[in-house]
Amino acid sequence: MNMTLWLRWRFPILVFILGATTIVMSAQPIRYNLFKNEVEKRLENIHIFYQERYLDVGRELQDLITGLNFTCTQQDISLLRETIEQSTGIQLLELQTETGHCSVYGSNVPLIKDFDKDSTVIGHDTVAFSYNVAPYHNHRLKLHYRLPEASLILITEPIQHVFTQSEVCNNCTAMTLSKGDEEIQVYPKQGTDHYFHIATRAFGPNFAFNVYATEEGINYVTTNDLLITQMLLFFMLLSGCLLIGLYRTPERTLKDMIADGLLKKEFIPFYQPIIDTKSGRMTCCEVLIRWQRPNGELISPNQFIPSAEHNGQIKLLTVYLLEMVIDHFQDELIADSEFYASINVTPQQLEDDEFLNTTINLLTERKIPAHRLAFEVTERIPFKNLSKARSIIQQLTDFGISIKLDDAGTGYGGFSYLQNLPIDTLKIDKMFIDTIGTNDVKSNILDSIILFAKHAGLKVIAEGVETQDQVEYLHQRDIHLMQGFHFAKPMPFKEFREYLQQDLRKFSR
Repeated sequence: MNMTLWLRWRFPILVFILGATTIVMSAQPIRYNLFKNEVEKRLENIHIFYQERYLDVGRELQDLITGLNFTCTQQDISLLRETIEQSTGIQLLELQTETGHCSVYGSNVPLIKDFDKDSTVIGHDTVAFSYNVAPYHNHRLKLHYRLPEASLILITEPIQHVFTQSEVCNNCTAMTLSKGDEEIQVYPKQGTDHYFHIATRAFGPNFAFNVYATEEGINYVTTNDLLITQMLLFFMLLSGCLLIGLYRTPERTLKDMIADGLLKKEFIPFYQPIIDTKSGRMTCCEVLIRWQRPNGELISPNQFIPSAEHNGQIKLLTVYLLEMVIDHFQDELIADSEFYASINVTPQQLEDDEFLNTTINLLTERKIPAHRLAFEVTERIPFKNLSKARSIIQQLTDFGISIKLDDAGTGYGGFSYLQNLPIDTLKIDKMFIDTIGTNDVKSNILDSIILFAKHAGLKVIAEGVETQDQVEYLHQRDIHLMQGFHFAKPMPFKEFREYLQQDLRKFSR
C-alpha cells in the first residue's frame, strides 16, 4: 500500500475493525438493553392505566361499603350489582357475613372457589391479594377486604401483560406483583429456563409490577430492533472513521507516530565510515538516523525527516541522536580511537542558543572531546538569520566542533554560506558523483565545485561513491576523503564496532 495512504488510513481502519468487532460481540448486551427499554416504556403505560383504575376502584369500594347493611339483603345485592355494572375494574363482588354470603358476577368470570387453588397470598394491613393460575385471559387478582362486620371479596379484570401473545414466544416472559420480598406470579415462570429480571415499576404506595424474561424471549422480541441498531452503529462507526481519515492528514499522522517512536526509543543511529583513500583508513563517519518499528521494519529517513523538519520535531530527533552517539562514544574501543562522528543538523538548529548549550553541556558532562564531533548542515532549509548562525557556529568551532556543508550545490545558497559562515568542509552530493563517466551536464558542475573548494581552502568529502571508476576520477582531482557503498553501507552500532575493530587491527600491524 502507498505509504501516504497507509499513514492516513491505518488508524481509522484499526478503529473500524475494533469498533465492528465490539458491535458484533456486544449483540447480547444490546439486545438486553433494547428489551429493557421497551419493557420499561410499556410498564410505564401499564402503571398509568392501573394507577387510574386503582383510584377508581378505591372510590367505588368506599361508596359501596358506605351503603351496605352487611346482611345480604336485596338492597345489598342491588348495590353489589350496581357497583359491578358501573366499574371497569371489578368483575366479581362477594359479601361474606356471619349469617351467609351473597355474590354478583360479571361476564366470563370463573367461580370464586377456583381462586383458592395453588394460590400465593401477599398481605398489607387488612388487605390480602391472591391469584389464580388460569388461561391467559383469566390472569385476575382476588382482593379480600376484612371488615369489622363482614368480609368483602372482589375479583379484578385480567391484569394486562406487557406483551401480547403474538409479540413473544411461549413461556418466554413472566410478570409478578410484589410487596417487599413477597411476590405472586400473575404470569408465572414456566419450565426450567433461567429468567432474567428485566424491570420493576411501582404500583400504588406499596406494590410493584416485575417483569422477567428468558434469553429466548429477549432474542425473539429484539431481533428486528437489534438489526436496525447494529446498522445504525455500523453507519456511525464508518462515518466517524471516514471523518478521522479525512481529518488526519499524513503529516499530522506522521507527527504522532514520530512522537510515539521517540517515547519508545525506536530511532537508532546508523554509522557510515568515511575513508581516506590515500591510506585506506577510516578517519570519520557520518551518523544517520533510522527508524526501527516494533516489527523490525526500518523506515528510511526520506519518509520522516522532511516531516520532522516541517513540524519542529527535528530538534528532538537531533538531540536524541546526539545522546545515543555520545553513549556509544563511552565504549572503550570507540574512546581509544581518534575518528570523529558527523551528525546532520538543520540551519534553524545552528540559529538556536538552546541547541548550542545542550550540545556543549552533553559533551562536557560525558567528558567527550569536542573534536570527536562534527555537524553537517543541510541546504534543504535556508538560514533565516545568518548573523545569528555565524555567532552560534563560531562558538561551536571555538569549542572544537567542526561544521561541514552537506549536499553542496543542491539547495539554498550553499556557496554564499561558505563565504559568510565559519564552515571548514564541503561534502559533494551523490547527485554530482553519479555524473562521473557520463555526458550529464552536471559533471561540469562537479568539477566547478571541486575547483571552488580548493581555492577556498576547504576540505572536501565525496558522498555516494559506488564504483572504482568514481574513486579514480576523484583521485585525479586530489579528492581522497570518500563515503559510499563502494566502501561500506550505513550500519548499526554493533556492526560498526566490528568494522572499526577490523580497521584498527589491519593498520596496527
